[in-house]
Amino acid sequence: MAKPKGSQDSLPPAQPSYVLRGHREPIHALGFFRENSRLISGDAEGWIVVWDIYLKRPVAVWKAHQKSLLGVGSWGNDRIITWVKYLFLVVWRGSG
Repeated sequence: MAKPKGSQDSLPPAQPSYVLRGHREPIHALGFFRENSRLISGDAEGWIVVWDIYLKRPVAVWKAHQKSLLGVGSWGNDRIITWVKYLFLVVWRGSG
């Protein structure tokens, strides 16, 4: 059966415009905040990296938990929320 013209199979593979490198372990959680100017990433070892999207650089890095993160989020412009499997939620406050 012929594929319709303009199908996704006819497009070239997507290429990244930039790769952010800051974690040694697999990333388990991502979230944007500050009107999408910051990206929060959390990994399998409990590390958090807050990225400046425009500069493509980390503005804060810390070991938030001893176990893998299940999620990250924001609360307003100056608070980051992290949570892990053992139902422990932390609200971090800072200027990152």
